[in-house]
Amino acid sequence: MTVADFSSALLAAFDVLDPREAVNRIKNVVARELAQTDTRATVTKTDFFNHSFAPDLVLSWPNERERFVFLKSDTRPAVLRDDVAAIRKHDPIVFALDPVDEDPLVTNDYQSPALGDDTLLADTRGMEVLIESRFSEPIVGLASSAVLQGGRGLLTEREAEAMASSVAAGFSGAKQLDVGATAASVAQISGHFDQRRTSRLLRFLGAVWVGSGGTAASFPGEQDVAGDLDGTALEFLMELPPIDDFEFWRRIGRPLTLESISQLQVENDSENLQHLVESNLDVLHARACRILERQPELGEEESAGFRWRLERQMLCLRGSRFSTYFAGKVDELKVEPQEAESISLRELLRRAEQRRTPISELELATPTRTVSYATVNRDDISHDEELLRLSNTFSSTAYVQTAVASLFGTRPLVCDFPNRTGKGRTAAKFPLGTLAPVALSLLTSLTADESEALNHVTRYYDEVQRQPTLFDVDEVDVATPSITHHGGKVSGIQAEYHGDA
Repeated sequence: MTVADFSSALLAAFDVLDPREAVNRIKNVVARELAQTDTRATVTKTDFFNHSFAPDLVLSWPNERERFVFLKSDTRPAVLRDDVAAIRKHDPIVFALDPVDEDPLVTNDYQSPALGDDTLLADTRGMEVLIESRFSEPIVGLASSAVLQGGRGLLTEREAEAMASSVAAGFSGAKQLDVGATAASVAQISGHFDQRRTSRLLRFLGAVWVGSGGTAASFPGEQDVAGDLDGTALEFLMELPPIDDFEFWRRIGRPLTLESISQLQVENDSENLQHLVESNLDVLHARACRILERQPELGEEESAGFRWRLERQMLCLRGSRFSTYFAGKVDELKVEPQEAESISLRELLRRAEQRRTPISELELATPTRTVSYATVNRDDISHDEELLRLSNTFSSTAYVQTAVASLFGTRPLVCDFPNRTGKGRTAAKFPLGTLAPVALSLLTSLTADESEALNHVTRYYDEVQRQPTLFDVDEVDVATPSITHHGGKVSGIQAEYHGDA
């Protein structure tokens, strides 16, 4: 909605003969404009209009305090001064339905609001500048969201243009380590937002500054810009045009966790999401994952590739045949398992060999009995000839129910094949750069193209972060054991039978 559109809609609303319907339409017009200024805001209408103490609209956000909006049709300076004085304790937004050409709060006898006063006086032209700027400079959306949550002072066309250009220039300046442009943006932000939003926006610019190779000490603003980026700032980063800079995303992502990324509201597999995750596969840790088969969506191109996505408040690695969901805890996997078939021992060993993944124990099952097999020291059993001979004593109905992969030598990953679920035993967690390829390779049968695509999506981890001993486990020679059908430790091997012999 342009300024002309808004003005026309507002005039049409005022011309409605029924006063109640006129008020309802006026509120609808303003509510639409506020929703366009910040698409994350929920706008609620009240039963009041042009009231001295009760708001006309209420803005709300998840995990943020509400903000009252008072609509004012009389923009004479003396009237506005009295109106603001009566409600300023609420830190409201005073929305002028007519243009405000100059600051009505500044006179010889009345000064601008004090530093602790977070009242915002805005008119429609100021809001429209922010709306239009969001489309040409997406980073301005971060400022427009902050304006509704904690903007202060005057916001008319001139102030909004200065704010939009300053924020865009500040982001560009922080990326280029331009002290002048960044400092100018810092000054603009500090004067037009409350303390909380100021801190968030400066932390954002500070993170971009550090991500671009600067130091926190050299950032041209307050030095207390440490701390994680909030979700809104991260979401805007995801929506920006692709930033193909490994070191930038690596610096941005070092303080992040799997949980903080999973809470982001990102509707598609943006390129910046790919950069963020792929550059930080060593610090994003998960304890559990679950694989679900999927059908390609209408119009989706067939591909063996994988893309990182955010689905159901979980980070997901999606391929053409299945999606893999990751979580910090098993009970945080918000997808039910799909029943799948167990696999043969030979198939398990084939999959383990693909990535040289050591298997420390497993459970075989037939319709009438199960056998748990492991070495006493939990050594790699994937090349144990006695295990192969043992499996041959079962009928063709014997399948592997679970297997335990030993990652980093000491962290056990339990793979449940009927549920296609992997989870760390006890408190074991794994970097995604390890968990994703190991879990997918063991719990599914990957094609050659899919294996290559999986290598590509974890390429930075493999090239830079992978520890030399991760999968390069020396084969262990195990003495040939003798095994009884009643279970127990025997000659270095522990085998337990359950069911009918």
